[in-house]
Amino acid sequence: MAETIVICKEGTVNSYLSALIIAANSKKGGEDIAVVFVQEGLAALVDKKFRYDPGLESYAADIEKNAAEMGVPSDPLELIKMASSAGVPLYACHAWMKLLGGKPPRFDVPEGLQKLELPDFLKELSSAKKVITL
Repeated sequence: MAETIVICKEGTVNSYLSALIIAANSKKGGEDIAVVFVQEGLAALVDKKFRYDPGLESYAADIEKNAAEMGVPSDPLELIKMASSAGVPLYACHAWMKLLGGKPPRFDVPEGLQKLELPDFLKELSSAKKVITL
């Protein structure tokens, strides 16, 4: 998969901003990096329901305005497209897809992500040089 794996487990706009911007910029800098979505980070993409961490909710308008001024989308689905366009492999943990419901539409891998089976995920985690959780 990649030398560096970013695990996105939170379904918050701020987590997607951090994980996907770091991954896209690292990829542009030549790093071998991938992002895997698990838990709430995957559920929010499936349901297309996003929030900010409670401590950042009062900053949401500023974050969105400043991200736009920086040329960065704050919409998680647009961030997925941006990271994918930068060449970042994006994965949905298939075990978590099953835990979330196992039937369409919850069993469909969100657009822009590839399905990653649990044995493959475990193998990649053990061979990665860095694993980052955001």
